[in-house]
Amino acid sequence: MKHQKPVITYLLISMLFCLSLLPVGGAHAQAATARVGVFDPLTIPPGADFEIPIQVKDVTGLYAIDLEFQFDPAILEARDADPTLEGVQMGYGEFLEPGLLLYNKIDNQTGTVQVVITQINPAEPKSGSGILFVLYGKALKTGSTELVITKLQLASMEGLEIPAEKVEAAIKVEEGAPAIEATPIPIVDPTSVILIPTVAPNPISTLAPTATPLPTLAAAATQPLPTEPQTVETEIPLKASGFSLAQNWWIVVLVLAVAAGLAIHLFRMKSQK
Repeated sequence: MKHQKPVITYLLISMLFCLSLLPVGGAHAQAATARVGVFDPLTIPPGADFEIPIQVKDVTGLYAIDLEFQFDPAILEARDADPTLEGVQMGYGEFLEPGLLLYNKIDNQTGTVQVVITQINPAEPKSGSGILFVLYGKALKTGSTELVITKLQLASMEGLEIPAEKVEAAIKVEEGAPAIEATPIPIVDPTSVILIPTVAPNPISTLAPTATPLPTLAAAATQPLPTEPQTVETEIPLKASGFSLAQNWWIVVLVLAVAAGLAIHLFRMKSQK
């Protein structure tokens, strides 16, 4: 038993050595997680027009986005940014290049906004910060409402999901609030976006079950545009960074080190008998 202490010491040293080989990129990746939403609260008087930028910050390789948020329709009323289309739509910011549009709909009855859009080849993925969309509207009466994000999904050019945090801000309508000095936010000409009609006029609070999911849309948009009509596949699953021994090789090293230590310990115990 006199060899037990050195063997245990060896096991501890082996485990500490293996732990020191753990990838340290996780902490950096978490710190660099993209953020999407409304970053600045707004206070306006009743009856005032407003424009609210929906922004993205610290994103890497963005190619497509699926966003849904809600507001109190008793407090705010959304205005149309594209009179050429039926219904009410948001404006397109200049962060992403014009591409394929699946949804851009606002329901003033429920206060629901949904937009799904992707760039198309040969547009390059976008990194950094900027304005994705602009919500135009009018303050109806005094009160407060938050723009609550109910769905957020970002995708890369390859169809991989990009982690993102939701950022929500309160919009207050108060008597005596200072008038807004309008500084128009630059937006993209809506006619430069290619509209993909939805399969069925489902409520905008949920995606149409038969509609092309965002990762599929992002991946398909990287291909050259067809010269003849083609059927788009709708059931390509979102790629995920699942567990892989190639990426988690340190686990194998740790297991082998512990196994080797136990083998040495058992061998020495047997030799002492």
